[in-house]
Amino acid sequence: MTIKLVAVLLLVYSHLALSFKQGDSIPLYYNKVFSLQNQLSYSYQSFGFVCPTTFSRKKSLLVFDQDLRGDRLVQSNYKINFLENQDCKLLCKQSWSVEDAIQVEELISKEYMVEWELDGLPGATVSYTNEAPEHNYRIGFPLGFKKGDSTYINNHVIFQILYAADKDRFGHYDIVGFEVYPDSIAEGECTKKNVEYEYQQVTGRRTQVSFSYSVQWKQVKENTRWEAFLIKPNPDRHFSALLNGVIVVMIVFAIIAIILLKTVHKDVGSNGEDKDFKIYDDADDFVGWRLINRDVFRRPIYGGLLTPIMGSGIQLLIVAVGLIVCLQFGWYHPAQPGSLTRWFTFLFLLGSAPAGYWSARIYKVFRGKSWILNSILTAFVVPSVFVIILFATSMINWTQQSSLAISFSGWASLISIWLFAMTPLTCIGAYFGERAERIEHPSRTTQIPRMIPKKRWYQLDVIRISLGGVVPFAVVFLNWHELLNSVAKGEYILSINYTIWTSVLLLISATEMTIVLVFLQLCNEDYHWWWQSMMIGGSPALYMFAYGVFYYLQKSSIQGITGGTIYLVNLLIGCGLVGLCTGTLGFASSYIVIRRIYGTVKANH
Repeated sequence: MTIKLVAVLLLVYSHLALSFKQGDSIPLYYNKVFSLQNQLSYSYQSFGFVCPTTFSRKKSLLVFDQDLRGDRLVQSNYKINFLENQDCKLLCKQSWSVEDAIQVEELISKEYMVEWELDGLPGATVSYTNEAPEHNYRIGFPLGFKKGDSTYINNHVIFQILYAADKDRFGHYDIVGFEVYPDSIAEGECTKKNVEYEYQQVTGRRTQVSFSYSVQWKQVKENTRWEAFLIKPNPDRHFSALLNGVIVVMIVFAIIAIILLKTVHKDVGSNGEDKDFKIYDDADDFVGWRLINRDVFRRPIYGGLLTPIMGSGIQLLIVAVGLIVCLQFGWYHPAQPGSLTRWFTFLFLLGSAPAGYWSARIYKVFRGKSWILNSILTAFVVPSVFVIILFATSMINWTQQSSLAISFSGWASLISIWLFAMTPLTCIGAYFGERAERIEHPSRTTQIPRMIPKKRWYQLDVIRISLGGVVPFAVVFLNWHELLNSVAKGEYILSINYTIWTSVLLLISATEMTIVLVFLQLCNEDYHWWWQSMMIGGSPALYMFAYGVFYYLQKSSIQGITGGTIYLVNLLIGCGLVGLCTGTLGFASSYIVIRRIYGTVKANH
């Protein structure tokens, strides 16, 4: 009941948008300045050259969901009333010191953008591209621009706010778009008298700069609150890639079907005795996988570490499936700030109990002695690695005074959820997993392990791991490339439908490749498949990481050591999460298939 209530509250919170009537005051929030070149963002209000405000930071429910994005929302002094146009209104006259002017010039030279927020919508400029000539948004607007050797600041902004009628409440309207058109006008003369006018130049001396604004309202028919943020990719290219992925998945599925036919199916003879299905001849009885039926379920090395990792992988599987379902039903939008983080957190908490349960059950199969220790490790091993990485990057950002540094309240929220919500749920799941009946294997394990024959080069573990990631990465390559392209350009190049189908194909193909390659490993009389199944299943993440590094070196505009570090750390975290998810799926599917095929094998004594 509590989980359902939290889900409802999260759903409402993620779609929080107010309706307004004429004359209602609408607060505009300062957020941050960011650059695609060095990946560092800063709180807009932290600079001395902007108009000051007396308001404090507006924090979200989780806080760390804002910190991870570098968001620092502070209410501004802009006066915006619903359906009231304003022309050339002065916000403030701000005195600049020499240091302020130098700082502004440095930020503009690094192509910094400004992001504000109105009614939950980030301020955006209209973007037109060759692939998408229609009306699309690009978050933020330039802080200023350079013309020749001179630098100019955008000290005047025109807000064009799009609204649509609220279907449920007569006389009320919803804000569906927040467009910002920046301009640079000297001496605060925002009413342009001529086509040619003087820009507000940034000079290396003390000066005073006037900040002004105008407000325009525009009614639209449809409520496209978030759709305009998505640039639709080439549908033909995506359809071809999706079709190729489906064909490859079906071919690998046919291979698995043949394996199951050759290993599982039996035919009953006229005398009532079982005899092998005629699809294979008698020579197949000596295939290696049959010879290791007494060793295939032998406890793996470091099995006490495998179960906590597998448990966290189950959490991530629940997150992956949950995000796909939520995206399909439109419960969150990828362009909505913080929505992905909030849903990820909720689904990760939801998966804590199943993670503890299945981790305890597999730990029981390995005849572990302390299920409590295993449950604590499940709650701490993988999350602690990511928390340490976040802490290290947060310290780097803190030294740069960047808003990407997680605040104290953000850390308090994150650690509290980890210690007081996720860990108890994991232990509760582990308790029921310990009380559940032990999973019995089809064959008993001998005391003395069987010798594994010497492998040829193409039978090495590293070759299998390398091959396992090729097909899944090929399936997801186009979407992965466009995601990296979106990060580099600051635009959301995304098709929700193709993303959903590609994600499903990634999970299926990783499962299929793991089953095939693990079976080939068993045919080589190598029964150390436990860790191998996890690594083969997670191998697509290695290709994703490698291509992400290639993209960074060859195609991205990110500059500087700090910017590169932030990019690579975020890439590592993302690929690590994907690898744990697909790796656990590969492990689980291999375990099920192996139990199935060895359940029909008669032990040769």
